[in-house]
Amino acid sequence: MSRHLYKACLVLAVVVSATFGTTLLAHEILLKGTVGAVEPARIQIKTGDERKGQTPDWVMIDAKTKILRDKTELTFADAKIKVGERVVAKVSHGDDGVMKALEIRLAAHPD
Repeated sequence: MSRHLYKACLVLAVVVSATFGTTLLAHEILLKGTVGAVEPARIQIKTGDERKGQTPDWVMIDAKTKILRDKTELTFADAKIKVGERVVAKVSHGDDGVMKALEIRLAAHPD
């Protein structure tokens, strides 16, 4: 292999690793389902895809999590998330297995 071709392949390998390597470590997924449980720093989302005996996924919530009820952005406390209501969550799923909510969407409260 010529020296020039070797350098080109090496540069290409570094670019591909930098581009796709970080994507593999953390990726976004969309969870759709119902709220199974609510705690101050996390919610449990039942997707219906759980196998028998498998617990639904817990999703961590922090100050950066965007929470929308209908089209209104609210704080976690003001959203008043209830068990059993429908939820759609954009989640970052890191290589450590922890799922962190980036955005939570809920339907408008019936008045």
